[in-house]
Amino acid sequence: MISAAYNQWNFNLPVLSLCVNRNGDFVAATLGDGTARVLPASDEAVTPKVVAMHDGISLSLQPDADDHAFLSGGDDGKVLILDPVLGETNVIAEVKNTWIDHVAASVDGKYRAFNAGKNIHVLNEEGQEVFDPGLSVSGTPGAVSFSPNGKRLAVSHYNGVTLWWVGAKKPEAETLEWKGAHLGLVWTPDGQTLLSGMQEGALHGWQLADKKEMRMEGYASKIRSMGFTARGKYLATSGAEQVICWPFSGGGPWGKQPLMLGGAEGRLVSCVAPHPKDEMVAAGYNDGMIILAPLDGRMEVMINPPEGSPINGLVWNATGDALFASSESGRVLLFTIGSVKSALVHAG
Repeated sequence: MISAAYNQWNFNLPVLSLCVNRNGDFVAATLGDGTARVLPASDEAVTPKVVAMHDGISLSLQPDADDHAFLSGGDDGKVLILDPVLGETNVIAEVKNTWIDHVAASVDGKYRAFNAGKNIHVLNEEGQEVFDPGLSVSGTPGAVSFSPNGKRLAVSHYNGVTLWWVGAKKPEAETLEWKGAHLGLVWTPDGQTLLSGMQEGALHGWQLADKKEMRMEGYASKIRSMGFTARGKYLATSGAEQVICWPFSGGGPWGKQPLMLGGAEGRLVSCVAPHPKDEMVAAGYNDGMIILAPLDGRMEVMINPPEGSPINGLVWNATGDALFASSESGRVLLFTIGSVKSALVHAG
């Protein structure tokens, strides 16, 4: 078995996170020495740009409110913006002696948010605090996320998720309660439903208009990665032996069975990345295997064999013709349409 990778880099340091900017034309990987490696999100990716980041490590890397930049929070208490073109960083906030566990930016470019412990800070375009005093939650945040239209901010924590309207003069917290540890968050594309991946190996969701709840259980591990397919028809999730895809068209997932893609006994899906245009999901496993799985019933294609180190990052570029993957051991791989087709021909 051979890899269909077009190019690959071994940084000999743990890769902590892998992220593509909103424009989909640059990819950044943060490493265990506090630096980042930046590459064009295309087959022109050859020599990574090395960028000094934190006096420690980046704990959260996300697309910035600026379409081409990245937003990072570190264990040095700093929130910074990484410019992939200039290869420079700009510190926009700092909280002494506190880890910045989670950062987020609104798609409309108006707001950036981060947590410092249980305190939540929201900054406007000028970098000023929106709320004085700031916001807070009852437990350690598991994720910070803006709604698709940028008007609401959600923070997951133990026993629920708390939301605020970021345009309100006096923010009033609304808490969606459910027992357990709530971690990653994902919104439906229309912003009407919010879902949380839980420590207990389950998904929990709320329709925000009527607070109708949904509960999807039975995962072998906690759900570290999830995302909606190109047309919002399915929510693809990690955490099981197969890619579990919950249907969200035709009234939502109530009473419906999920679509299950790929899979093999003895390995778990660690990362998923729905294609930005086509009905297909890329999935990485905890043994290093990577597949492309169509949603129309066709057989999945293995593009990287199991090589031992878990896949902890998968991102597509904007056009969907380049897929980047990272492993915990310090490798970043680039797959292109051409490299996959060539590998299939040789496998013959």
